Amino acid sequence: MHKTHFLSRAALLICFVVASMAGVAQVTLTATSGTASGSFTTLKLAFDAINAGTHKGNIVIKINSSTTETASASLTASAASSSSAPYYTSIRIYPTTTGLSISGNLAAPLIILNGADNVTIDGRVDTTGSTKSLTITNTSALSTAGTSTIRFIGDASSNRVQYCTLKGSSTDAAAGIIFFSTATTTGNDNNTITN
Repeated sequence: MHKTHFLSRAALLICFVVASMAGVAQVTLTATSGTASGSFTTLKLAFDAINAGTHKGNIVIKINSSTTETASASLTASAASSSSAPYYTSIRIYPTTTGLSISGNLAAPLIILNGADNVTIDGRVDTTGSTKSLTITNTSALSTAGTSTIRFIGDASSNRVQYCTLKGSSTDAAAGIIFFSTATTTGNDNNTITN
């Protein structure tokens, strides 16, 4: 009996440790098709998985703790009219607690929406209320072309950034904290920056 009791406690402890480790991922993702979920240390890695076609459909990305991006988090256009990757219908990104940040010191854009459509970056905890709980910052003070915090490029359309604190330090005279860059065909249209 004593040995069985010890093994049960050990199994329970292992389950608790594994569950705790899963709960501390900085970025978690759920999707309605493809692979249903994923855990990542940066927004870039979550975008890379979407770009690879691993996660598809309606996608939710939750920021659970602050991230430090060491390379641009670049999301490409959805291949909605074909079966090739990536394929997503919409993407919602939001924090799950107050006081979080997505930051980096990049001589490049921190976040790139490259032809991406129907992406919402919402700085409110669980997308409710009116408190800004997500700060997105590129601290680079370099004048390298394109350095920005969020860049819209390649016909990025129908995207929304709301309830976020956006910061940047770039000295690139042709860019900005939010940078609407070059288009391919239709333009970077119907994008909304609000609150």
